[in-house]
Amino acid sequence: MVKSELSLHFGELNQALTYFKNEMYAQGHWDDVSLVITSDFGRTLTANSGEGSDHAWGGNYFVMGGSVKGGQIHGQYPEDITEAGPVNIGRGRLIPTTSWESILNSVVEWMGVEDAAGLDYCLPNRANTGTKLFTKAEVFEN
Repeated sequence: MVKSELSLHFGELNQALTYFKNEMYAQGHWDDVSLVITSDFGRTLTANSGEGSDHAWGGNYFVMGGSVKGGQIHGQYPEDITEAGPVNIGRGRLIPTTSWESILNSVVEWMGVEDAAGLDYCLPNRANTGTKLFTKAEVFEN
């Protein structure tokens, strides 16, 4: 049930994003748009008793827009997701390797905030994450 429902909702999301992209393109604004889709929480890799998954840490994000360098994956996939892996804290819950500030740093730069003080104001925890902060040049076209 979860898989079929999720598949249905992904289809709806894909259709909505396609409509949005087409409308922005038709209005001549597609290169001025950056849309960030985030997950509010991750999911466990192992199933629970109802064959679903429970809340976990981390999540998936994607960025789309006319200025986005497409076809890239940013972040680090864990080398070992087994129970013995260094980022697995049990029941398939993995400690994230990339913070949300990592990708949002590039988005804030793309929006015109490029000095450290401004970036720190917009993302007050960015210096504390210990993860790579992606730059505008890495995520967006010139």
